[in-house]
Amino acid sequence: MHSMVSSSGYDSHDVNGCQRTDKTKMWEINFDVDWGFIWERIVDERSQVLTTTGLMITEWRDERLRWDPEMYSGTKDIVVRATRIWTPELAIINGADDMIREFNKIRVLISHTGLVHWEPGGIFLTTCDIDITYFPFDSQLCPIEIGAWTYTSSRMNLTTSMSVIEMGEFKVNGEWKITETHSHWREVVLPCCHDIRYSKVVFTLHMSRRFMFYIMNIILPCMLLSVLILIVFCVPPEAGEKISAGISVLLAFTVFLLMLADNVPRTSLNVPVLVIYLGSTMACGTASVCLTVVALNLHHRGSHRPVPRWARIVFLYHGARWFGLPPVVETPLVRRRVASRPNNYSKCETEPESAEMVEIQNILANPEGRHSANATSGATCIHGVTDNVLLAEAIQYHKVEIPFHKLDTSGSVAVTPSCSNTVTTSNRATKEEVIKQKQDEVIREWQLLARVMDRVFFCLVSLTMLLCALLILLSPWYLGEKKGRDPELTK
Repeated sequence: MHSMVSSSGYDSHDVNGCQRTDKTKMWEINFDVDWGFIWERIVDERSQVLTTTGLMITEWRDERLRWDPEMYSGTKDIVVRATRIWTPELAIINGADDMIREFNKIRVLISHTGLVHWEPGGIFLTTCDIDITYFPFDSQLCPIEIGAWTYTSSRMNLTTSMSVIEMGEFKVNGEWKITETHSHWREVVLPCCHDIRYSKVVFTLHMSRRFMFYIMNIILPCMLLSVLILIVFCVPPEAGEKISAGISVLLAFTVFLLMLADNVPRTSLNVPVLVIYLGSTMACGTASVCLTVVALNLHHRGSHRPVPRWARIVFLYHGARWFGLPPVVETPLVRRRVASRPNNYSKCETEPESAEMVEIQNILANPEGRHSANATSGATCIHGVTDNVLLAEAIQYHKVEIPFHKLDTSGSVAVTPSCSNTVTTSNRATKEEVIKQKQDEVIREWQLLARVMDRVFFCLVSLTMLLCALLILLSPWYLGEKKGRDPELTK
């Protein structure tokens, strides 16, 4: 080797390594660079750094390293140390640490035709604009730019013979999948000097994240906690555990979010869809606790105020039917007659059915006159129902108050003689019993309203959580995932 290079006047320390020995004629060297991808180590979303292990497969032709194999015992190629010959100063243009690496320990293969083959390799840290908007369903474009740091394109022109990256020795990564690779040649023009150009080769990796880990460890447990949030609405209000159950689920969800902090990329440039989904589920859990408080407030409302008429029609009648609950039988706009009767009499079939409400209205309008008329004429019933029973039902279902001066001395409603042919006994309803029945009825209506509202809140929250899951988690597919554009390809 020493005799070969000495006879040709070769100088490995010549800074004009692409120059002939006569120093008068300059010539351009074509430097072919390919990338052999071995292993994708780490993608750091927070630092925007891609760590890879690879080889720079380089070839160039040096006219000063040609020899005749017959003059050297048929030797057609030799392997020498990189320090014995001239090697280019290759730089990682988008490197995150050392842009120019020392590869002197890697030997060079030289052919007798002057073709030099060199494969320097190692661990490379390169910058990569990582967009985590659709994390964990995201794809990234990460370039690796290799260029000549010292020589311009007129003296050393970097080219590439392959349009893709060599993947023969690639080791599969558990988090990322390489879907596509390509390489292309670019030329950089300095803004100050348009006649000075530097060539470079850009190797681009198209990577997609393997999201099964995040589905099994983040999304699926979150959905199961969402089911627990909905179960809170199924706990009966009288159990007394609705609030504690809701708070327990909310606390469990908070602890779950704290455990996920290390698995979610820590960056403020973009908000991942996974974080948005977890936040929306957390908001639904908070809203479920608030709605549970509303339902409990309705359940324990008491009898101080009756249920509004619109609420009776919408929720206690129609809503209860929709959710399979026993509806309120008597509502002013639905039923036009009293629905229940005491068991100690039977209905007369001699009067039209509409006369019942007319009789109740007459009793309410003039209970004293009605009582005196019945006492003298002996007409004491309509449908076999005495005036005192009709009056008690009117008080109970129509929510009217009877003044004390219209009651008899015992505190009971004025009673007429019962029908001898249909009624065997007559109950004497005191004012306290009627008021107690009225209060119990109001309490039952509020409790039924609370049960109906529990089911309404269940449907609202479940529908909201389902829509959030579909709209957020499927956004990479129906909106079109932002894969990022290679800035070199757009030039």
